[in-house]
Amino acid sequence: MKRWLGNIFIRLILNADKGLKAKLFDSLEINNSILKFDSYKKKYKISSTFKFNGKNIKFYGDGEIICKENSYIGDYSTIQSAKNHSVIIGNNCSISHNVRIYTSSNEANQNMNVIDEKVKVFGDVIIGNGVWIGANVFINPNIIIGDNVIVGANSVVTKNLEPNGIYGGVPAKLIRFKDV
Repeated sequence: MKRWLGNIFIRLILNADKGLKAKLFDSLEINNSILKFDSYKKKYKISSTFKFNGKNIKFYGDGEIICKENSYIGDYSTIQSAKNHSVIIGNNCSISHNVRIYTSSNEANQNMNVIDEKVKVFGDVIIGNGVWIGANVFINPNIIIGDNVIVGANSVVTKNLEPNGIYGGVPAKLIRFKDV
């Protein structure tokens, strides 16, 4: 019976117009995203007011990920938390799309031709309250971003960022401090 119904459903999809097909696939994709985000909420400490703004968001690793109140993360963003390390996102944070946050990475100062043992760098990432992180930002391990900071689009954060600053560039540098 299930197989017969499945075959009918597949025929309906194949014979449907493009608009209906798009709606059906979007609906399935949204439902899969909801299930994925529910699994993140079970595995990590994510506030009920934290929003996943997109379908293609990935949280992974055996470390801790804490997402506090009234914050969100955009489409195609990734958070990786290695074992014994944490990513903490404060309250009222806006994390745009295609942002990468990692608690482990390869050490740059090594011979990358040695295949057997790559030296890794580990460290927590702590994002303060009221932080706005622009699109396409990369945040390295062992970084603290202070409260009320803006990180401009396409930046690479390699050092701690002081509170109330506007930062941008590769590597991210202070542009100016806010008036408030």
